[in-house]
Amino acid sequence: MLDAERIVFEIVPSVLGLFLVAYSIAHIRRMRADFFTVIRGWVFTLFLASLVMLWTMEIAGDLLGSWPGQARVGKDITFVVVVVWLSTCLVALNTRYRRFSTLDHFSEWMKRHPANVITVWGTVGLFVIVYAWAMNPMGELVTDEPLLLATVIGYLAASIVIDLVLPFSRTEPGLAPRARFEMFGGMRAMTLAWMCIPVVALVFDIVLEFVVGYDGPNPYMWALVGLFAAILGTVTDTRFTALIVDPEVESAKRSGFRAYDIPRGPYLIEDEKSESAVRLFAELISLPLRPDADVPATHESASATLEYLIPKGLMVTREYPENIRENHKIQVTPIIWLTEAPGERRVAPTSLAVLTDTVIRFMESDPNSIVLLEGIEYLITFNDFRKVLRHLDSLNEIAWITKARLLVAINPKAYDPKELAMLERDRKVVRGEEGIEQLRKRFKVSSGTPA
Repeated sequence: MLDAERIVFEIVPSVLGLFLVAYSIAHIRRMRADFFTVIRGWVFTLFLASLVMLWTMEIAGDLLGSWPGQARVGKDITFVVVVVWLSTCLVALNTRYRRFSTLDHFSEWMKRHPANVITVWGTVGLFVIVYAWAMNPMGELVTDEPLLLATVIGYLAASIVIDLVLPFSRTEPGLAPRARFEMFGGMRAMTLAWMCIPVVALVFDIVLEFVVGYDGPNPYMWALVGLFAAILGTVTDTRFTALIVDPEVESAKRSGFRAYDIPRGPYLIEDEKSESAVRLFAELISLPLRPDADVPATHESASATLEYLIPKGLMVTREYPENIRENHKIQVTPIIWLTEAPGERRVAPTSLAVLTDTVIRFMESDPNSIVLLEGIEYLITFNDFRKVLRHLDSLNEIAWITKARLLVAINPKAYDPKELAMLERDRKVVRGEEGIEQLRKRFKVSSGTPA
């Protein structure tokens, strides 16, 4: 028969944990992002499965009888290793391997690079699990197997070190380690709570009970539930659920060629209406440079030259996307709609982190890209101005790093002079159609034909 202590410290938190898992599954189903097209979605799913197995086995053990010492130690070590390895996967996929965020892209990359941080460290973890089940003692204590305990502690400590080092490690060309760490952003809170779970499991459940021999009330399960609740609280507030938008070459038929180009970097287009900014964006993504344009020598391959001549674009707008496509003859270029209504390629105005990381990932995937952000006033309606400004500043930095062109369209009359000055800081200011015409004249491309 179960005593009160076991009910309070083992069964109740396990049941509550399973309830939180059910809530997270329901929440995932409501997410507007394609959760399972993102490799991080599968990492989080495996994490949920690990917790479900742990809490289910705890309840079953209490109801059906205590687990044998070997089985309980093996179960706990398996949980520790799997969860800490998943934390390393999460960090790697948000830092070193950000470019391969979709499941399809990541699978293709894995085929070409089977030996990487994720697979190598997972193989080491599998060895630790097999060793734990094969060698751990039949008794209640693991003090007779100090090598086993040292191996588990070593794997956990090394994993934490890897998680801390990865954001600063050598990454794919184009992004500095410091910038990569800053882009990790809100994921740091989630990862910290994630890494604390195996630490708590090792210290309170394995070391405290099986090494020290403590048999009093153990808050271990309650600590796990609290950490898991903290993780759930950060899932929608971080870049975990960023939309994946594949770059597309615009297929709209337009006559003529473009005789101008604009330099890479962030622009602030000030106009009471966004029409001038949208027209500039439409020209850049659908009109190729004239055939005799002097293409920089850095574009050595045919594909790189094509990307230079016709950049791939992304538009974020408050206006209904189909109206944009019809009025400006934009066919396949992805358009994200800022709206509270759920749906594909839609982002709520309160989901600034999701929007920011979506744009960042797009600029990373195609360094010659061009992005138009329209609807800033709508975002400020739902968020503090300085919060929106911080996100825009983050996009500024990535635009410089990836050599993308970032167009931010605003209505200058919607801001007071101080706010407008902050928006204009570190951005090339273009004022209306007149300013855009000056851009066209100033950056008219030179002919590659000898005079």
